Amino acid sequence: MATNGVVSNQDQHQNQTHSSNSQNNTRTTAPAKPAPTGPAPPVPSPAPTSAPPNPPTVPPANLVNGANSHTSQHHSQLNSASQKQSLHHAQQQAQKKKPDIVDPVAMYETVRNRIAALEEEEVHGEEEERKIVEEARRSVKGMSDSAVHTKYIDLYQEFKRMERDHAKERQKLVKDKDNGTRLLPSSSPTANSHATKEPVDKIQSKQDSYTIGYKPSSQENKKLREDSRALAINVKEAQDEILNLKVEMERRADKAKKKEKKFLESPDIVIKVVCKYRAELFFKISRKTKLSRLFNAWTERMEGVGSANQNVASNLGSTFAGSKKDPAVDGQDGGRTPRPMTFIFTFMGRTIEPDQTPEDAGMDDGDEILAVEMMDLTTDDCEEVPEPQRQRLKKNWTENTHEAKQALEEIFDAVVRERLKDFLRQYELREKHFDCIIRSKELEVLLSRARAEEQRNLVEQERRKAAENEAKTRELNEEAQQLKEQSSQIHSQLQRLKEQSRDINTSQARLLEDLRACCEAPTPERTQRLFMRLREELERRGAKLPEINVSITAGSTSNSNGVTASSAGNGKGG
Repeated sequence: MATNGVVSNQDQHQNQTHSSNSQNNTRTTAPAKPAPTGPAPPVPSPAPTSAPPNPPTVPPANLVNGANSHTSQHHSQLNSASQKQSLHHAQQQAQKKKPDIVDPVAMYETVRNRIAALEEEEVHGEEEERKIVEEARRSVKGMSDSAVHTKYIDLYQEFKRMERDHAKERQKLVKDKDNGTRLLPSSSPTANSHATKEPVDKIQSKQDSYTIGYKPSSQENKKLREDSRALAINVKEAQDEILNLKVEMERRADKAKKKEKKFLESPDIVIKVVCKYRAELFFKISRKTKLSRLFNAWTERMEGVGSANQNVASNLGSTFAGSKKDPAVDGQDGGRTPRPMTFIFTFMGRTIEPDQTPEDAGMDDGDEILAVEMMDLTTDDCEEVPEPQRQRLKKNWTENTHEAKQALEEIFDAVVRERLKDFLRQYELREKHFDCIIRSKELEVLLSRARAEEQRNLVEQERRKAAENEAKTRELNEEAQQLKEQSSQIHSQLQRLKEQSRDINTSQARLLEDLRACCEAPTPERTQRLFMRLREELERRGAKLPEINVSITAGSTSNSNGVTASSAGNGKGG
């Protein structure tokens, strides 16, 4: 079993030597071959100075001498191969450490792409903000002032709630961070490095997660403040828009009232209907009546296409009175009836429907309707006998194609002219509306300036009043300080007078004691001593009395001056 193990180990070493030799051969034959495609080492390390650990060189007892010599050759080859491999790896690391030459064109392209990406992000951000503003306007549009105020109050309460929660989370994060920093120095230097590394890594990762979680919270708080500011601006704009809509609705209501008053004053209007080849008729119609009645009256008054043939047939019937009547002439036979006439009525270049009323079409007294007849130019196979009818208005039609073409062109020119007049009228109305808007904006600007000036004047008045009050308070403080000083002086004088009165009382009591002793046992020495003390006491009191009188007079004069100054200040304030 031992021999088999040695032989297998020897075969493995032979295979390794063959592979190393083949690698060396390939390196010598192809020196420009790139680095192998295997994974790069995590940290670049210097070239190893020693070969990797080899298998034990001492062969077993039952190994032959040839095998031992082969293993020594194998170890030498392994050492040379490892040294070459380490040198090749060091050369590759040196080549990698060489700084790459920066291409200015590539740098310019990258900078330009970065600038374009930033501009695109800014444009996208502006578009998103614009969309948000539009959505906010659409959500606020049509809402009353109370609903807008309630919505603003709800959003403000939600913002304050989120801000309070954010402050709590921030305090919690700061507390956890402080706890983590306290736990960091707890590892002793004598402990195992692997055991102390794990809690430190955990605490560090926890701190990183706290800081990562804290940054978005501050960003969200900033975003909330910006959203609240934008919401306040949107609410203000919505209120302005609501006021403008109210003014517009009032203006439209006044216009509708004026229109209704006008309709009540003149309910009937006179409309002129004109046809190029027939006639001009005036119709009196109410503003609320449908125009189908006017169209029917016009069509009844017009003469049909087959009227001329009917007139000819009636004349022939009168000449051949004795002959047998033709059933076609009497109209008894179911002959062909005249084709119905079709007119297209237009007003201001627009087609009028029969279901409309003059009020819907915007007609007024004296307006003109253009009637265009749709003719059927096909001929009838047989003539029909006319029936006695009332006289109808004839159609003035010409057979000349040039004149007919010219007439049609005139009709279409008139339609286009009316349409252009309508466009010009609308353009004038739009210009007037634009001028009114500009004038209203100017008035708003003037009003805002007047309000700002009024506010400025009020602020100046308040500032002036505040300055006057401050000056008065300063004067009163100075007077109070003077009164305090005077009161302190008076207090000190009173203390001095008390001390003097106490000294006088003590000296007087001593004199009385001496006088009583002298009276009880009179001696010349005691009487002389008593007279000396009396003289000293009188001299001392005579020296102190002028000082006391001067201090009392000075205090009284200062008090009188303070009282007069305070009364004068109160009189000025009144």
